[in-house]
Formats: sequence, structure tokens, C-alpha cells
Amino acid sequence: MSYQQICKYCKIQFKSKGSNKKFCSKECKLTYNSQFYSYTKCSNCNDIIRYFPNSEHKGKQNIFCSNKCQGNWMKHHSQELGLADRAKHMFKNWNENTWKKSLETRKENGNIITKHNWKQYWKRCDYLTQKIRRQMLQNWDGYDYIDGQYIKENLNLHYTHKNYPTLDHIIPRSECFKQGLTPNEATQPSNLKWTKRINNSKKYNKV
Repeated sequence: MSYQQICKYCKIQFKSKGSNKKFCSKECKLTYNSQFYSYTKCSNCNDIIRYFPNSEHKGKQNIFCSNKCQGNWMKHHSQELGLADRAKHMFKNWNENTWKKSLETRKENGNIITKHNWKQYWKRCDYLTQKIRRQMLQNWDGYDYIDGQYIKENLNLHYTHKNYPTLDHIIPRSECFKQGLTPNEATQPSNLKWTKRINNSKKYNKV
């Protein structure tokens, strides 16, 4: 099915597969958005990226599309940036106060989880669940722990299908969070079982 559209920039008519497409071409989209954004190339991969004209990036020599690109660029320009000298200087002035300050910053960023907010907790649990997925798959007998159906062959379905096997937290993450359990404790194999996506959704936060 195709939709008759009018380009938001050049006002010509065009057909699109989706109903939400606003521009007839990438050029029209970039030209229209240039009223609100500035465009440049990523300093590492040369992909076109945009940012608000008054953003913190304005005037900076190096702009990156992602943290990964920034890391790759810095890796290949470490001598130019003097990273080795900066590291030596950092450790030379390292003391208990700077260590405590660094620790607090890492806690706030969710890199160390002690007393954390729910969003950080949920993300960490999600990461650990994905990390243990292969191990759980190897030890799985193929049965849905909620309705008892054999569903291992459902792994051939698209991962968004309602019957696709997913790992469910027997004690929900929200309950683990309330009980003060760490993400590592919440994602122990004993608290993870396989079930269909639809069963996982229906169960939601029930124990």
C-alpha cells in the first residue's frame, strides 16, 4: 500500500510506503531541518550528524556521532592528545579524596550500583539478563515454566512474536528493587525461567 504525500519542504507530491513520511528525499529533509539544526561530519566515521546551533558542540573541533566513535578517534590520536602524560599526572595526584569523589561519580552514572534509582537498576538487570541468556539456553529443557508447553522450537520465530521464548524474572525486578537486592542477585539463574513473550507480559509484576 502506498500513500500520496506532499513534501514538507519543496511541496511536490510523492508516494511513500508509510503514512508518516514528510519529505520526498533526504536532500529536502536536510535542507528543511537546517533551519533548526547545524550539520557536520563525525570526526571518526564521517557520517552526517546534526546538533542544535546553540548546543555545547558548537565551535568544537571534534564532534562525534557516538561514544564509540569518540573512543576510536582518541585511541588513534592518543599521542597527539598526550593521554599517557595526563594519566601519569592523574595518578601522581591521586589521594583518598579524589578516589572518593571518583567513586561517587561512578555511582551516580550507574557504573557502580549500591543505592541507585530504578532506571539504573532496570538497565543493569537487563544487561546481566542478556549476558546470562546463552547459559540459560544451554541448560533449558525447552518447556514454558508458566503453562508447561514445549516452546524451544519457537526460537525460530521473530523475536517480537508473542510466542517467542523470553527469560522471565520469577521475582520481578521491581520487587527485587524494593527488597534491596542487587542486580546480580535479581538475575541469578534461580530467578530466571523461560516462558513465551505473551506469558511474560501477562505476568508483569506478579510474583
